[in-house]
Amino acid sequence: MFNFKYAFAAIALCLLFPASAFSQNQWLGVYEFSEDGGKNAGGTTIFVTHRLEIMTSEDGLIATIESNGYQTSKDLLCKVRVKGDKAYIYFEGYGENNVFESFQKGQLMMTLESKREGAKPTLLTHWGVFKPVVPKNEKSGKVYFTKSS
Repeated sequence: MFNFKYAFAAIALCLLFPASAFSQNQWLGVYEFSEDGGKNAGGTTIFVTHRLEIMTSEDGLIATIESNGYQTSKDLLCKVRVKGDKAYIYFEGYGENNVFESFQKGQLMMTLESKREGAKPTLLTHWGVFKPVVPKNEKSGKVYFTKSS
């Protein structure tokens, strides 16, 4: 006897898994954010660039965050969890070029949120323990990172 309940469940699973894979794959790529804080009292330019790369691994999505510039040298290794239209980025460890160690494994670094404003997609950043260098950029829920590739 044909069981419609099981057939429906099987079809639903087949339809959901590709959508889940697409949801994960939409986050793959390189994101960049540059901060211009003007000059300090001595006339030195305060400029910092942040590069976030999200990629796949055997364990799912992973990321690296590299921040370089004025008094900044961070090389961070992270895990990425996708839920709906958000990518949650969690600290895992330090890369070879890291200078300061101030994070603990499992801390939420930041959340990226994909939104649509009309036909134009936008990417909002919600800061966790990872913060921008320039204080004017500390407000969460704004566009900071842009996808470069």
